[in-house]
Amino acid sequence: MPRGSRASFLRIVLALACGAVVSFNALPTAAVSPSPSEGANASPETGEAPAEEPPAVVSTDPKDGDSINYFLYQFPRPISITFSKEMDRASAEQAFSVSPSLEGAFSWDGNTMIFTPSTYPLTFEMTVTVGTGAKDARGSPLREPYSFRYRLVIMK
Repeated sequence: MPRGSRASFLRIVLALACGAVVSFNALPTAAVSPSPSEGANASPETGEAPAEEPPAVVSTDPKDGDSINYFLYQFPRPISITFSKEMDRASAEQAFSVSPSLEGAFSWDGNTMIFTPSTYPLTFEMTVTVGTGAKDARGSPLREPYSFRYRLVIMK
């Protein structure tokens, strides 16, 4: 009998002599938690990690369909778009468009992108779009473009 096997045999005999129960078929098991790549947040039913929700527009100001009364001295009124997640600001700003085209500046307040036009055209219908090029901080794009319209009623 090789030396390692003899030592194991002697331990078993000693354990039996002391009244211990020895099982040869039992193997030690360890609780294994899934690694992050295996889906630590896995669904108990399927074992698959839940899909990351893409970012979405949750609110706008003005709202879709609003009619806004403006006096000329109130210009410019900002356009605000609030997202469901922290966004990659550069991609969100680049994906923003307004028709008719306006010059202006962007600012942010948390997940809200604010576009302040430097002037407004004397037109009545404005269309704002955020395209799928807008990505959250993790690089996930909007699922589909988001557009809304509002009407300006200019008071003198």
